[in-house]
Amino acid sequence: MTQRQLHLLLNVQSAGIHPAAWRMPEGRPHGFLDPAYYREIGALAERGLFDAVFLADHSTLWQNPAAGPGWALDPLVTLAGLAAHTTRIGLVASISTTFSQPYPVARAIASLDHASAGRAGWNVVTSWDERAARNFDIQALPPREDRYRRAAEFVGVVRRLWDSWEPGALVADAACGLFADPARIHAIDHAGAFHTVRGPLQLPRTPQGRPAIFQAGGSEGGRDLAARHADAVFTAQADREASRAYRADLQSRAAALGRTDGGPRVFPGVIVVTGRTEAEARGKRARLDALLGGEPALLARFARALGVPVQRLALERPFPEDLIAPAVAANPRQGFADALAAQLADRGRTVRDHLEQGAIGQRSLVGSADAVADALQQWFEGGAADGFVVMCDILPGGLADVVELVVPRLQERGIYPREYAAATLRERLAH
Repeated sequence: MTQRQLHLLLNVQSAGIHPAAWRMPEGRPHGFLDPAYYREIGALAERGLFDAVFLADHSTLWQNPAAGPGWALDPLVTLAGLAAHTTRIGLVASISTTFSQPYPVARAIASLDHASAGRAGWNVVTSWDERAARNFDIQALPPREDRYRRAAEFVGVVRRLWDSWEPGALVADAACGLFADPARIHAIDHAGAFHTVRGPLQLPRTPQGRPAIFQAGGSEGGRDLAARHADAVFTAQADREASRAYRADLQSRAAALGRTDGGPRVFPGVIVVTGRTEAEARGKRARLDALLGGEPALLARFARALGVPVQRLALERPFPEDLIAPAVAANPRQGFADALAAQLADRGRTVRDHLEQGAIGQRSLVGSADAVADALQQWFEGGAADGFVVMCDILPGGLADVVELVVPRLQERGIYPREYAAATLRERLAH
């Protein structure tokens, strides 16, 4: 029996996950506008045998532009360019079901799958930012339940459009003059609560049959959507037992829906700052933190992000219990809110520990390559993850550290591949 293998995906931020990344001497403040920057990152990730690069997206200027580059080029444009300069790595774009329509999404992702020879993925998001809604002639976001009802119908329509050409419908028989067989191309005639779509798609079946589907919701609606449709799930998890329970819940929901593939693969996000020694890794983090103003500034940022008074926070004490509920309620993303609640409720952690965590509701690993490999292996072998969405402190340098230092250690332990196991993204995710 083939040993189960750990998967890695890369979440590509504009300059890196650390807000001071663009200010470092090796930082790339203009990289988010440069296709060559993404090509360099894609080549590095492919060398490290990452399954895919993933581009998040925001349909608004979502952070203070004075603070740094928190946005990027359009994901589909960027990934189409990257497809021409890579051969194996998957290409995953985030597209909102709240601000889009099924037909153009089905066409765009299918086009990327054809252009990349079967490496495209769609990260299904329902959006959470009210400011983005007002960029799409929507004065207010619909309630979360309605957004997920729309998303469930939307994804179902997209999948039917991808299937509207049967295998072999594209004949291209020059001798008899038959290009495509109309009998194998079908309208879908969908009429639902949110969408009416005739079909069929104007593109033939893609190299993967259908592109890979990713999803990141932590709410009930998000979990149901993932269990029914997703090949893989991005999740915010800071606690191993909580992540194990989350994974088991998705597997149970998928089985109840009749899926026989074990359900979606679960990829918790993890921030990695690594080096040859722990001191080297911590030195990298310290230099980044110093650019923000050191510990007092980090404490103020932490309090501001949670909407709590900084005067109530003492570095050597746990987070105040009476502030947990309002801090969690201020986070509109259910998965992050759940992870944050577990993180802040841990009475064994001080506020200083939360600062060292580096991101709200996310797991952070700052240490030697061996320590990082140990931590990933423990979650993977303990049933808490099928792989990880890696976020690097600074790009591309932080990614180079992971590829050159952490990946070889995972390979030595026999839990990470030494070559790509399959040509298409969906096939690899199934392993």
